[in-house]
Amino acid sequence: MVASREQIASAIAECRRALEDADIPSFTDSAGGGEPHETLLRNVLTSADRPAALRLLADGRGLTHQNDANGTFPLSRALLAHVARRSVDTLNELPVEASVKAKICDFYKCFVHPSPSEYQLFDPHRTSFVALAKIALLERFPAGQFDWELSGFPRSWLARVPVSSLPRVAYFIGRHLRGFAPCIVPHMAYRRKNPLMLIRRECEKAWYRMALSAELQPDIKGLVACSWFLSRDTFIASPHLSFVLVPFSESGALITTRGAADEDEGFLTGSEARKKLYQKGNYKPTMGLVLWSRHQMIAWAHSHPELADT
Repeated sequence: MVASREQIASAIAECRRALEDADIPSFTDSAGGGEPHETLLRNVLTSADRPAALRLLADGRGLTHQNDANGTFPLSRALLAHVARRSVDTLNELPVEASVKAKICDFYKCFVHPSPSEYQLFDPHRTSFVALAKIALLERFPAGQFDWELSGFPRSWLARVPVSSLPRVAYFIGRHLRGFAPCIVPHMAYRRKNPLMLIRRECEKAWYRMALSAELQPDIKGLVACSWFLSRDTFIASPHLSFVLVPFSESGALITTRGAADEDEGFLTGSEARKKLYQKGNYKPTMGLVLWSRHQMIAWAHSHPELADT
């Protein structure tokens, strides 16, 4: 069954206690002056040199210890925890599926009590730090194997869609999405048990959480996903990944491609067989593109109640 309101309230209260009890340095003065922690974090995120921006911010507040002390990144975690202290107070009313709220609480507790293997996620050089910062700011939402952000379909992608698919894509955007944005845009999660594996049921549960969250937000037009592992070209090299398209194909989503995939997209990671086929020229990776309308994703979720957390 789905977690009750009382269970979610309990998880939020536990998260709040963990954040309030933690002994973390403040980035604002004792009188409460200066910019809010949210603004300070956004300034770090938009800096061309995030580690330098974080050091400068700490030095200005007399926080002299190094951020990478013993590889635990205390300044990064402290700034995220301060932002989370404010964000956690809004979780009860956040219009997302119940288990997403519980996962946000789990992330927030990780800010102050990470496991040794999770410290590296807070390195400001890494994109994982950006992902965690957006979760602290409630601009990115954990759904399990995937996170999501609200964005849309970039118009520039139309020039990269195969000519044969362009009429279908244009029609789908106009008829089914009814616009380019806002849409759910999924991203591979950084904090998951098996970072090199995609597990069918866990993927489906992530799509389920996104769909039910979209149902709670009437402005969301649907989902736009683009990745090498969503391309049918990938299944030539890795047929075991073909399950990722099942929820989309069985519910009428549009599935096509968006140009060739670059090596830094990650298709060479996690599979020696895929890497060898690519080096021999037998695997030419493309970026799979999926457009899933609001109606389609909600109908699919309602037809799969077994995916609800128990």
